[in-house]
Amino acid sequence: MDFTLQPKPLQMKTSGKMRRRQRTSFHYTGRRPYSSSRPPPSEMNGISTYFPTFLILSSFLFGWLLGRHEGTRGIGVHFTLQSKEILQSLLDCILIYYGLAVRKECESSDGRSNNIAFCSTPQLLGKLMRERVALERRMQSKHGYGSYYHQFFNDLTTKSSPDIPALDEKKRVAIRSPLFLASPESTKKLSRRIIIKYLKAALREKSPTSQQQPRPTFTWITAGDSTAAAHGNLYSQSYTAILQDTVEDAFASFGIRFQAKNFGMGQYSSGPELGLCMNEVFGDDIDVLMWDFGSLQPDWEPTRRSVLWSNRAGLHPTRPILFSYDSFGERFLSLSEGDTGTILMDADVMQARRKQAPDSNVVLNLPDSLSDYRCGPTLEGGFRCNDNFRNFVCYLDEELEENSKIADTTACRENKFRTKPDCLDARYQVSWHPGWKDHMLRGRLIGHFLINSLEEAMFELDQLRSQYGDDQKALLDHLESLEFREERAFRQKSPDTKIWDSDEAVFSKMGSEMVLRGESICHTALLPSRSRLEGITTETENGEFDTGVNQFLMTKDIDGSLQLAFDMNDRQHCDLLEVDHKDFFLVREQDGWVSTIVPNEKELEVYRRSTPVEGIIVLCLKICPLNKCPDAYMNINEIRKHAKLFMSVDGNPVTNVQKLDTCHILEGANGIRWGKKDQFQLSIRINDPGTLHVLKISSIIVF
Repeated sequence: MDFTLQPKPLQMKTSGKMRRRQRTSFHYTGRRPYSSSRPPPSEMNGISTYFPTFLILSSFLFGWLLGRHEGTRGIGVHFTLQSKEILQSLLDCILIYYGLAVRKECESSDGRSNNIAFCSTPQLLGKLMRERVALERRMQSKHGYGSYYHQFFNDLTTKSSPDIPALDEKKRVAIRSPLFLASPESTKKLSRRIIIKYLKAALREKSPTSQQQPRPTFTWITAGDSTAAAHGNLYSQSYTAILQDTVEDAFASFGIRFQAKNFGMGQYSSGPELGLCMNEVFGDDIDVLMWDFGSLQPDWEPTRRSVLWSNRAGLHPTRPILFSYDSFGERFLSLSEGDTGTILMDADVMQARRKQAPDSNVVLNLPDSLSDYRCGPTLEGGFRCNDNFRNFVCYLDEELEENSKIADTTACRENKFRTKPDCLDARYQVSWHPGWKDHMLRGRLIGHFLINSLEEAMFELDQLRSQYGDDQKALLDHLESLEFREERAFRQKSPDTKIWDSDEAVFSKMGSEMVLRGESICHTALLPSRSRLEGITTETENGEFDTGVNQFLMTKDIDGSLQLAFDMNDRQHCDLLEVDHKDFFLVREQDGWVSTIVPNEKELEVYRRSTPVEGIIVLCLKICPLNKCPDAYMNINEIRKHAKLFMSVDGNPVTNVQKLDTCHILEGANGIRWGKKDQFQLSIRINDPGTLHVLKISSIIVF
């Protein structure tokens, strides 16, 4: 059913009585449409209606005359000296001030979440503004950024910047800060997603059983490599955890539960495995999906994988907004293929912002988040170099320090990581992994961006109210109808397959459209992943997590089942460190034939198909560091020789494999399609006596 609302018809108000009523509200039609009734003086604690406005005007003009950039910093509104912005900022300031006069039926005992269903737009902005002020005070403390706070977080104007490439204004514009880029359509989609969460929260509070209903959740998922996973740091120091700490109170003020989850995996790229296993790894409830795979080795992420990532995101049940940390270029532009909305945090601009940090060798007594962050030209003791094995970030060695004029970097290097005394033997504390201060800065910046997005969403909501009325259920149905129509349009539109058509094996055997848009179910061993954490992969009772078996202690399964295993060397002793592990389904020479059913019954139940089965089976093997696997690892191409490695699907031999990027399509006598049925029995055997060869499979994907 289409719940699209029609705009309210314009009504002419001509009577004197109606004109007098009209003076109690106003509609500002500038950059931020705004419409609301100002509360009467009786609800403003007896303060005169006009005296606060006089104070705001005086504060602004006084600050302007002094040449300051923040004339009214105390109430969370920052002015610039650009004449075109002065009037806009002044009006915004007055609007937000009146939002502070929150009516009693909108306020809760803690000033946050209760009765938000009855809040007007300025009242909601008042709630958000108080959270901004509280956050700003925290950020300006000695444990934050002190007096340097505004240097990093106060660039909130929409303007061009020499730090970013020239942009086609019809396709994308800078949002608030040149650090973040997106098209107007993408910002509108993000605002819509936030408004939908707020409307659900408001309707929940109107319900007589609201206490039994969970709050709507806005879910942020971080997907990326070892930098995203915060290797070398405590898990709680990752920028994803910092993001959670930064914005959860702001979202809570609107009755929304914010949840940021870190699914970063060291050594992994965005595709094809993670792209094809998006639902099974990241879950089926995602509002924003972070892409952070290009920090270490940008060349390892070809554009074809971004095209796959965006198309699979378009098929995801919740069609998440794609948030990318990358340099501006073709790879980011390709993320728009999924038509879900794309936002860029420009890595080049971020690097320039890092270099604005004060030099710890020159400035003493810096706040914690900046102390020993920059030492001379280095950040956290590291500098850009041409060493591929160090991911192009190196430390200055002792000899170079003693014989060069480069400033001392010892303090920055020694204080880069803060894992002791909690974890005494943390691994991966290397030059190319960011330390806790860098994660702190990135998490805070993304958090400020989301808080700005909350504000923009509230202005967008007010515009919707002025067009369609105040019926929250009708507004929610209308917005969800728009989301449904966009999903339907995406599925009906054929993808651009040119970049995948160049792969002859894929194009001739499977078809590029099947790779990009074909429905699949992924049987995965990866951690973290929804399928593992909820016991879907292992079909455990009550959804309990099954760790699998230690590969060194594993015994032959009496039923000949393919077993889930892990490598103890992949785990660290301290539980507070990273949680990403490359577990696998293990095939050993001494076990003979082993088998598994894919997908299993639980996977069929949870990941229901909406299209017919194609019967294509893809294996993704465990990734080896630097793509150099030990000699004991069986090469999957041995299957072509019919001597050491054997596979069968439902008893029919696998005679060949076709590459799908880094994964492999199983092929038999009748091609790559094994029948149109829900489940398949995959059997594998290694026949190479005395070698102890193994095959480690991370995921089995069935189209």
